[in-house]
Amino acid sequence: MPVHPQVVQYLEQIANYDLPSFDEMTPELIRSTLTPSPEPHIPAKSIENLTLSINKAEIPIRIYTPAEKEAESDANFPALVYFHGGGWVMGTLDAYDGLCQDLAGIAGCKIISVDYRMAPEFPYPVPFEDAYTATEWISSNACTLGIDEHRIAVGGDSAGGNLATAVAIKSRQSDHLNLLYQMLVYPVTNFQFDTDSYQKYGSNYFLTKRAMEWFWDQYLPDESAGREIYASPLRCKDLSGLPDALVITAGYDPLYSEVVEYAEQMRQSGIKIEHINYEDMIHGFFRRSDLYDRAFEAVQMAGQKLKEVFYRK
Repeated sequence: MPVHPQVVQYLEQIANYDLPSFDEMTPELIRSTLTPSPEPHIPAKSIENLTLSINKAEIPIRIYTPAEKEAESDANFPALVYFHGGGWVMGTLDAYDGLCQDLAGIAGCKIISVDYRMAPEFPYPVPFEDAYTATEWISSNACTLGIDEHRIAVGGDSAGGNLATAVAIKSRQSDHLNLLYQMLVYPVTNFQFDTDSYQKYGSNYFLTKRAMEWFWDQYLPDESAGREIYASPLRCKDLSGLPDALVITAGYDPLYSEVVEYAEQMRQSGIKIEHINYEDMIHGFFRRSDLYDRAFEAVQMAGQKLKEVFYRK
């Protein structure tokens, strides 16, 4: 399938930008290129900002409550803990505001967006530890937050998807964090750049191989850390016991091969996986409903899958 015409238009537009190559950019410069959030299609009933004191730091979270639950008899909402993308270097709660409101409204659940600390100021494992500790805190304080501790999922896109996979893997060691589901949107799963999709789509399709090398350079304190399972979940030899997962990919994404391999590895470990591939899309499309019709289609699909899991009889 050819690239979607809306993607072609976007790629032509950004080709005219006069930006230096990634190896010449500072984190501050790359952060300045982050586009604002599209407006939500389904505004949340309420949005609450809190700050968690964890890991000797103040971690902002944002809680989105939809207008209604699927089942009004429920005392508390189910919840998705969401980690934004951005190569562990960029990304903000504000940039994902519209997406989180839409997911909350479609799924009938609370979305709790976590603003973990980022590299290179805070390299691995700090972002992962922030993500995991925040998820544990949310589970431990479920009643106060108005959520059901037995219906908590984790999710994220790209680097945020990487954090969600790592949180799910570690949660198997916890006696009190029992995750119900994973929503993984083209997650980074391996510190490696020689896959088929890197070779085919590693240039000219927005996210490049060179960019991913740069992001990994910012994230890892040294190359050996890239072999750890919480940095590269694909290197975890045993994925049994993980929650079921929705895995979303883009056909023209250099990460495509590693995501498919991770999904297959989960499937072989007995995990129920639903993999949806948007063949004509590129990395990063999920958040950009202002650019791509397919983006909101994907968000609607993901929200419906979450609703089915959270409210199944």
